[in-house]
Amino acid sequence: MSQRGPFDRSTDSATRGDRSTRPILIGMGLIGLVLILLVLSPISPFSNGDSDGEFTAGSDKTTIDGVSLPRVPEGFEALSRQYEDLSEPKDKAQLYSLTVRLVRPISDSRGLGLYSFQGGQWVRLSDGTLVHEGSAVQGEVAEIPSNIAVLRRITIAIQISGWLPSAARADPKALAVLTTVNPAGFSPAADGSLVGAQAQVPDGNALVVPAIRARSEDQIAAVNTILESPSLREIHINALVQLSLQATNAGIELDYRDVNPARRADLGTFLTVLADRLHQSNRSLSLTLPAPIKAGIAWDTGAYDWERLAALVDTIKLVPEPDPSLYYEKMEAVLEFLQPSVDMNKVLLIVSRASTEKSGGDLVQRSLFEGLAIASTIEVQTASEITSGTRVVLVGKNIFEDDGATGLRWDETAFAVSFSYPDVGGQRTVWLENILSLAFRIDLAQRYGLGGIAVDDISLDPAAPDIWAVLDAYADTLKIDLIAPNDVMLRPTWQIEAGSGDAGSKGNIVWTAPDQAGTYEISLVVSDGVIRAQQKIVLEVLLADDAADSDP
Repeated sequence: MSQRGPFDRSTDSATRGDRSTRPILIGMGLIGLVLILLVLSPISPFSNGDSDGEFTAGSDKTTIDGVSLPRVPEGFEALSRQYEDLSEPKDKAQLYSLTVRLVRPISDSRGLGLYSFQGGQWVRLSDGTLVHEGSAVQGEVAEIPSNIAVLRRITIAIQISGWLPSAARADPKALAVLTTVNPAGFSPAADGSLVGAQAQVPDGNALVVPAIRARSEDQIAAVNTILESPSLREIHINALVQLSLQATNAGIELDYRDVNPARRADLGTFLTVLADRLHQSNRSLSLTLPAPIKAGIAWDTGAYDWERLAALVDTIKLVPEPDPSLYYEKMEAVLEFLQPSVDMNKVLLIVSRASTEKSGGDLVQRSLFEGLAIASTIEVQTASEITSGTRVVLVGKNIFEDDGATGLRWDETAFAVSFSYPDVGGQRTVWLENILSLAFRIDLAQRYGLGGIAVDDISLDPAAPDIWAVLDAYADTLKIDLIAPNDVMLRPTWQIEAGSGDAGSKGNIVWTAPDQAGTYEISLVVSDGVIRAQQKIVLEVLLADDAADSDP
C-alpha cells in the first residue's frame, strides 16, 4: 500500500511568531553553556495540520454550574466559564501569563489547557497548570485572545506510554500527559522468579503497568532457559500474574527482545497461556519487540510471530532503527511489511529524547544539552599573546565549515537538525533530538495507523528536550504539523563583551581586542531550531609592555 510521505503535507520552513529569546539555564564557571528558549507562536505549531489546533463545536451550548458557553468538543469538559472582552495590556511582552478561575476547585492536573472560541471553533492556546490550590489554571500566550476558557481532555483516542527507570524521578509534565506509565526494575531469574523492585510512580490518572526487562546477557539467558522448560514457564507465568494483581498495577509488560529464534514456538506457547491468565483477571499484556529485519526479499522476524502475538496481546511496542540516517528508510519498510497481517492500532512506536552521535559504525546516545555543547565549542586559532588591537581568530571547533565541518543544518533524510565534523577517528555526525524531529516520528506513526507513542525514558532530566506539550497537543487533536527550521535559525552567531568583531558565515569570527587591558568574554550561540545554546570563552588582553616583557 502506498503511504503519504512526511512532506506530502504542507511543511512550514519559516519561523512562526516572535523568535526572540529568554534565558532558561545558567552557564557554569568561566567557560560554560547557557540555553535560551526560542518563543513559539501562541497556538502550538504541532497541534493541527490544517486548522491550528481548532475543534469544531456545534451550535448547542455547554452548561457548567448554570453558566453557559459554546459547546465543547466530544472528549472534553469545560472547567470554567468563558471570559470575554479581554483587554490588551499597555506594556507589550513576549509572553503573557493568564490565570483563569475555575467554576469549582479540582485536584487533577491532567489534560488541562487554555482555549479560545474563535469563528465557531475552540482553539487551543496553551497548556494549563493548576494553581491557587486548584481553584485556577494558568498558561502563557503570546497574544491576548478575545475570550478564554479552561477545557480538559477526558478521553484520548491514542496511547502515550513511557518507561520510568528504577532509580529515577518521573517528570511531572510527563505524568500529566501519559495514559500508561511503565515502571522498570524487574528482570527474570533462571528459576522462573522475578528479581528487583518496581520503580515508584507518583499518584496520577495514568495506568501503571510494570515492565520486566531482559537486557543483560544473564537476563537473556534466563529467558531462554525459562522458555525451554514447561515447568519453568509455569513458574514464570505465576510470578508475572501475581505482579499484575498488585493493587496499583493494571497489567504487565515484557521486554524480552533478544529471545533465541530457536525458542520461537516456546515463546508463542508461553505468551498464549500468560495472556489468557492475565485477561481472566482483567489485566493487560504488553510486549516490546525488535523490528523485523529484511534479508534480500525476505523478512526475518526472529523468535517473534508478529501475526500470532498481535492477536494475543493488548499492545506491542516497536523498537525502532537506532541510526537516524537509516531510520525512515528502514522503519517505513518495516511498517509496510507488518501492516497486512497486524492490527496496527495495537502497535506503539518507541521514541527517544536522546540525541545520537555516529562515528564510523558506532552510535552513542547524547543528551540534547551535550549535543549543543559539542556544537558550541570554541577554538582560538591565534597562538600569540593578545594586546590592544590584536586580531584574534576564533571558530566553532565542530561547526567551522572551512575545517571540514558541515555546520548546523536540517537533515532531510533523518528529519532532524544535525552537524558533522572531523575528528581523530574520522568524521562524526550528531543528530539533535527535539520537538521538531519528534513531530516527524509522530507523523510516521500516524501515517501507518499506529495506536500511539511510547517514550523510552520519562525521568526528570533538564538536559533532555521538553516534548510533553507536543505530545499533549497531539493527543488533543490527533494531528501534527511538520516544521523544518530555516537557515537563519540555524546560523551561529557571536557575542563579544568589548572590542569589535567581524563574524563570518561559516562559524568563525575575527575579534579585534579592545584598547584596555583585562579579561573579556566571547560567546558562540548555536540553535537546534527550538532553543539556543551559548558557550563562552574568556580571553586576557595584556598591555603591550607586559606582553613584550613576557617574550623570551
